Amino acid sequence: GAAVDLEDRMQAPLKRFAINPVNLHVEHASLDLARPIPVKMDATINGHALLKLSGTLAPDPLVADLDVSLDKASMIFLQPYVLPVADLTIRDGVLATAGKLQLRPAGGKAPSLSFSGEATIDRFKSIDNAGKQDFINFGRLQFQKIHFTVAPDFLKIDRILLREPYARVIVSREQIVNISAVLDSKAAELARQEWRAKQERLASETPAQKKAREKLEQKLKDQADKAEKEKKALAKAGPSAGPAPAAQAAAEPELFPIRIRELRIEAGRMNFSDYSVPPDFTADVQGLNGTVTGMSSAPDARSKVDLTGNLGEFSPVTISGELQPCKFDHYTDIGLKFENISLPLFNPYSGKFAGYAIAKGKLFTEFHYLVENRALTASHKVRIEQLEWGAQTAEKGEATLPVKFATWLLKDSHGVIDLDVPITGSLDDPKFRVGPIVWQVIKNLIVKAVTFPFKLLGSLFKGAEEAQFVDFAPGSASIEPQSAGQLATLAKGLVEKQGIRLEVPAGIAAELDRPALIEQQYQQQLSAVLAQNLHRKEDDTTPLPALASLPQDRQIDVLTALVRKQTGAAPKIPDPPAPPEGTSRADARALRDTAALAYLQKEARSRLAATDADLDALAAARATTIQHALLTETGLAPARVFITKNGKVSAAGGKVRFELTLQ
Repeated sequence: GAAVDLEDRMQAPLKRFAINPVNLHVEHASLDLARPIPVKMDATINGHALLKLSGTLAPDPLVADLDVSLDKASMIFLQPYVLPVADLTIRDGVLATAGKLQLRPAGGKAPSLSFSGEATIDRFKSIDNAGKQDFINFGRLQFQKIHFTVAPDFLKIDRILLREPYARVIVSREQIVNISAVLDSKAAELARQEWRAKQERLASETPAQKKAREKLEQKLKDQADKAEKEKKALAKAGPSAGPAPAAQAAAEPELFPIRIRELRIEAGRMNFSDYSVPPDFTADVQGLNGTVTGMSSAPDARSKVDLTGNLGEFSPVTISGELQPCKFDHYTDIGLKFENISLPLFNPYSGKFAGYAIAKGKLFTEFHYLVENRALTASHKVRIEQLEWGAQTAEKGEATLPVKFATWLLKDSHGVIDLDVPITGSLDDPKFRVGPIVWQVIKNLIVKAVTFPFKLLGSLFKGAEEAQFVDFAPGSASIEPQSAGQLATLAKGLVEKQGIRLEVPAGIAAELDRPALIEQQYQQQLSAVLAQNLHRKEDDTTPLPALASLPQDRQIDVLTALVRKQTGAAPKIPDPPAPPEGTSRADARALRDTAALAYLQKEARSRLAATDADLDALAAARATTIQHALLTETGLAPARVFITKNGKVSAAGGKVRFELTLQ
């Protein structure tokens, strides 16, 4: 019936323990303090914890062999010890332990303290003090076959059973994770204050200040991108001459050896909420089961991870691999697989980053992370099935990409988008963060697809890339068979991309097409006059001879007739310059005829013109030619091909180039 009041004042806050009643039974006590004597004790701590000791004890030197048990101990009594370390409150939990405790003199062969037994915590509940939300809960945490020693220090546990664990992970409006807030409340409060101050500055800044800030942010981003490119260029060029790297430091000794054969998790659950995106995002990981085996504090030890669960009710999650628990940066090889995740779950994020809600779709991912000596190699395989966008959201946030266009480009014939995002880097780089890099790579893929859509189509359908550009000879509306084949390939590829339309320009390059049309008129009129001059019958289909193949006098007759037909009067050919002295009569005549031919050709062409109507007709004919190649026996719906007068048409290499665009 003894009572003991104990106060621990070593560190604030003050901890009080009432041990009452205490019942102690000692037998065969003597002045021989080295002689072990039988001891029994039972006590109640703080009115709930039942402590029992039985065995033998020698006071000096202190030697004990005791059976120890603690039952019905409320975990709340540990709360004063928790607050200095973590900003959480223990709401419930019962601790029970039983085993054999041995004490031996320091410096001997045996450990000065050893304990072998079991320990269990049931119905544990806690809340984080800042958010007043559930934090870490579990139904049972059981330590089986514990073996603990001091001098030498060692802890061995055969199995840890964690049943029905629950974790609540929250990202606040200020983008602070509740775990970090619990473990470092002062830093979290400082981060909150900085975030609020930033929001107040942004809300009060003028349009000019906003423009200046965005300009500065872009400048800093450009500088960072330039530095990153230079860094990659140096890395690609190879190591530069310089001092050899220092030898790797010797492995650190194992300060407190720990060995855990198996950690088993049963029926685990994690609830994740992100309040930093409007509307709030919430996901629930259920039915987490599996094991982590071979856990050890030894630097070269590797543990195997094998966990399965579900995101929601019907989306399996698998985590498996191998890692070094105490030196994960030395070696980690972990894979994460998520299947059948309903994409509308991510609408809060799609509104912020894409500007649209997700109407439907399924997500399948396989992530793999390999860390060797702080060098990371990661792969992220993402498969999205039947993604469809819904209404535009009011909160567009960071949405800057034409995601609907990119979605149709990236979908295959079965409505599937496959992305493979490899990542490499070093954990020693303070700017290296996997999450932002993965997002940036995916963003770059989307930008690349949108910026160079024909290149993407060309990787799927050979020849589609070349169909982006169609070249015409000046004045002509005909295309080569090769171009027609490439256009047909493009059209067949677009049949699968239902949401994309193709725009075909209708245009001309006046500096090339106008002279070409004039030359066509000249050749047509010349052919008609030449046929009359040669007295050709209408049904004679043999090719006409070239004008230059006729004698010069006949050429002059034909061109004279052409000018007469244009003007209604015979042309007056000016006298040529006098030939050089000593020129023969035949040469003088040839010079005179050559000058006459040049004059008549120039005169005949000067009477011709290509009107704007002629150029418009040529532009329309070219667009129709392209449209015909796209729609003839390709399966592409005519409603998806648009002819536009505002398209890209330019002179290129002596030809008129049409650039097709996708929308």
